[in-house]
Amino acid sequence: MVPAGTKPPRARRRLRPPALCELVADDLRRRILRHEFAAGADLDETRLAVHYGVSRTPVREALKLLNHEGLLVGQPRRGLSVVTVDEAEMAEARALLRLLDSEPGGALRARLTAWLRQRLQLGAGRAA
Repeated sequence: MVPAGTKPPRARRRLRPPALCELVADDLRRRILRHEFAAGADLDETRLAVHYGVSRTPVREALKLLNHEGLLVGQPRRGLSVVTVDEAEMAEARALLRLLDSEPGGALRARLTAWLRQRLQLGAGRAA
């Protein structure tokens, strides 16, 4: 109970636990960027669901998230596969990173830099 004449304490912002699909997406993202899946590799929803011990629904949602981020690409009649980054994209990403590194920036610069570094990391796995 709050004493008379005082304000109640501000409600704390409640943290929500991450959704299952976000946890799966985070782990898949990490595995893709570590090249545990080869560029162009098809990702099988059912196998991933078994691997993570979840139903196919959170896996499907995780794959949609990664597709939206550009880590996966849709293949007709095959589903989603790991994106392939070619030399032209690698050169473009390097040029954009140099440009971004030379300019002061804010949130957009940080997001673009992270995305470009991710693309370069993906492309680097081709040679590995």
